[in-house]
Amino acid sequence: MDDAGATLADDHEARRLRALDALHAFDGDPADPRFDRIVRLASRLFGAPRAAIRLVGKDRVWLKAKVGFGHIEEPRPAGLAERMRESGVVAHPDLAADPDQTLRPWCADSRFFACAPLKTASGEIVGLLTVEDPAPREAVEPGLADALADLAALAMEELLHDAETARNVAERALDSERIALALHAANLGEFVWDMATDTVRVSARMASITEVPEGVAPAERGEALYGFIHPDDREMVREEVEAQLKAQGRYEVEFRRVSSDPHRVIWNRVAGLLVRDADDRPLRLIGVVQDVTARKDADDQRENLLTELDHRIKNILAAVQSVAGQSARKASSLDGFLKAFNGRLKAMSSAHDLLSAARWRGATLARIAAAELGGLAPNQTRWDGPELFLTPRAAAALSLTLHELAVNAVKYGSLSVESGRVEVVWRVAPGGGFNLEWLETGGPMTSPPEVRGFGMTLIEDVVGRELGGRATVEYKRSGVTAMIHAAPDALVDEPEPDEPAAAPDQRIVETVGGGDDTFRAGDIAGLKVLIVEDSLLLAMELEAGLEDSGVEVVGCAAELPEALQMLELTFDAAVLDADLNGQSVAPVAEVLRREGRPFVFATGYADKAAPMGFDAPIVRKPYNVHQIARALASVTGR
Repeated sequence: MDDAGATLADDHEARRLRALDALHAFDGDPADPRFDRIVRLASRLFGAPRAAIRLVGKDRVWLKAKVGFGHIEEPRPAGLAERMRESGVVAHPDLAADPDQTLRPWCADSRFFACAPLKTASGEIVGLLTVEDPAPREAVEPGLADALADLAALAMEELLHDAETARNVAERALDSERIALALHAANLGEFVWDMATDTVRVSARMASITEVPEGVAPAERGEALYGFIHPDDREMVREEVEAQLKAQGRYEVEFRRVSSDPHRVIWNRVAGLLVRDADDRPLRLIGVVQDVTARKDADDQRENLLTELDHRIKNILAAVQSVAGQSARKASSLDGFLKAFNGRLKAMSSAHDLLSAARWRGATLARIAAAELGGLAPNQTRWDGPELFLTPRAAAALSLTLHELAVNAVKYGSLSVESGRVEVVWRVAPGGGFNLEWLETGGPMTSPPEVRGFGMTLIEDVVGRELGGRATVEYKRSGVTAMIHAAPDALVDEPEPDEPAAAPDQRIVETVGGGDDTFRAGDIAGLKVLIVEDSLLLAMELEAGLEDSGVEVVGCAAELPEALQMLELTFDAAVLDADLNGQSVAPVAEVLRREGRPFVFATGYADKAAPMGFDAPIVRKPYNVHQIARALASVTGR
């Protein structure tokens, strides 16, 4: 029980000290006339020379206000907290006659002592209002004890009022700090137009944003607020501001501002609010200013990029149309046309991948050679030359040129036999630009073709128009040689730093020479296949091509929910477009992997070929049916 009582007393004392701390009674000016008047009144009521408001801390007692004392703090008597809890208003007329009084005076010579507790709303006693006199009293008038209690309650009210005021001040200071932090983080500057004095106050932040002088200046009936707006925008902004203020009492506008740099366009955004009095008369206009130049520049850049993208897409479609038309005119059969056309599209796609990886800054010649030759015959091809950076236009042109030479070498030249070799070497030309040599050796004896094909016409036209140079091709008995010269405009003088080339994904299935002549349609005949592809035309083309190879297409899904539902169908393998209208096909792939059913990815992304974590072949778009069929054969063990 003693331990329990001690713990309870400790808890009570801890609560009492917290209540005292919450009052902030020792902050501010210690000479407070309100509390001085209370102790003077207590002294006069009792006719006593000593009175004090005592706040009892952990180890010390502070005199908040006093009469007849020369000190402001004193040691805390032992057992004071317990005696305070046991008493209310206490008055001892003659201490000598009552040696067992609950509370004793602080002065040894005092014969009269009276006190009233300073009590919080929750009942915690944080101090005492005391009165002492060296002379004893015969009795204490009944009303004096009540009056002392009233004065103690008045002192407590003032302490609580001060604490609330201190909390409000602290909260306002915190709010000001929050606002200042938010304004700084958002790069906002503030202003106030006081309509009564017709002055405008500009903050330091606004001054740094607008170049308007900081401080207070004449508002000129609001005209000063428009002075930093660009003259061409000023009247339009004025009309917009007045219209918005009239309609809703606030406004938001964006405009160009006057700048000390005449070659730079700076944009500002201003938001303002009209403050009115109780009679709805305007008092002041407060507002914030923000520099939105970076956002405007980004919007312009995005618009320019969209315009450029539209232009490039139309150029690509025109190029595809031209390649299709020319390939069709020169082809001797439909199958020959499809193989040649698909191969040329693949070359254009490879060049696009390289340019995308370099953010359309261009591409290095070595990467172009590696993209066109590396997948054909790694042990039969070699390329070498200095690091040269080609413009996007030149990179696309050279990629198509090397593709045409490579296809010819696979079909008729050095790469048609295992003993053949192809070597590509380039050097910087003396007058600028570069010279590239294509050399075939170890292959069948060659002779000039009887009919000039589209491939040769394409090489000469591309080199002449897109590279600003010339191309010559010779059919020697030892093999084909080609000399290509590109103009200086094909190169970037100071290429930007380029990231190291990432290792190619081993899962990617590439087309050799525009098609795989070794693939046999019967290899996948009888397979049941599910197609998941969001492009209707691609799905229709793939379905028709697979059915020509004897495949049964059990269904075509264009959306992720539809694909998940079709997984209930019976099929041997699936072709999955990696991206379905912005959604990853990974959930479908995860179900197929868990059920042990094989699948193939198809994707148009160069840098993110397919969802990670799946051991499945990847066929890049634009693909042909041969690639898909070959990948299906590999995953089904055909």
